[in-house]
Amino acid sequence: MKKTVVIMSVIIIIILGSSYYYAQDNSLNESVLRLHVIANSDSVNDQALKIAVKNEVVALLNTEFAEQQDVEQARQLAVRNIPRIQELAEKVIEDQGYDYSVQVKVGEYMFPTKSYGNLVFPQGEYKALRIIIGDGVGKNWWCVLFPPLCMVSDSDKGLSFEKQEEAQVSLKCLELLPKGVRLKLSSH
Repeated sequence: MKKTVVIMSVIIIIILGSSYYYAQDNSLNESVLRLHVIANSDSVNDQALKIAVKNEVVALLNTEFAEQQDVEQARQLAVRNIPRIQELAEKVIEDQGYDYSVQVKVGEYMFPTKSYGNLVFPQGEYKALRIIIGDGVGKNWWCVLFPPLCMVSDSDKGLSFEKQEEAQVSLKCLELLPKGVRLKLSSH
């Protein structure tokens, strides 16, 4: 009987912890606006061009996004600025000697789990300002426009999808158990 109570308690804790974790993930998805720049190809030149476009766009938008109060205001600002962003990206591409097309969109896009310093962005749909250069089949770069977490520097590699990192999942309720307590789960 005691064993059943312990097992049921652990199951309830896991279910509650999972629900809390899922709710936290969704609130993060709803509270940020990402910048997503996709290169024409994986060539060294196209990757350098992607970073040049990213740097100019972030420099253009950084101050304006810092003044926004919520993600919806930031999304509306991004939509209003699509023509400016398009023009700027086309100018950077032309100045670099290329004639690639550019698509600038604001929408909801699927992203994998990724960490940015101490922040972990779980897999899911996020609102994003997406810039696609040329064929858009190259490695991509992303950051968070709102709240403003994008950085501009030549050495900044940003957040890309090229390498998968392991996500670590833990249940806070289990971390609260006193040190030395061990849970033994069995199927009997």
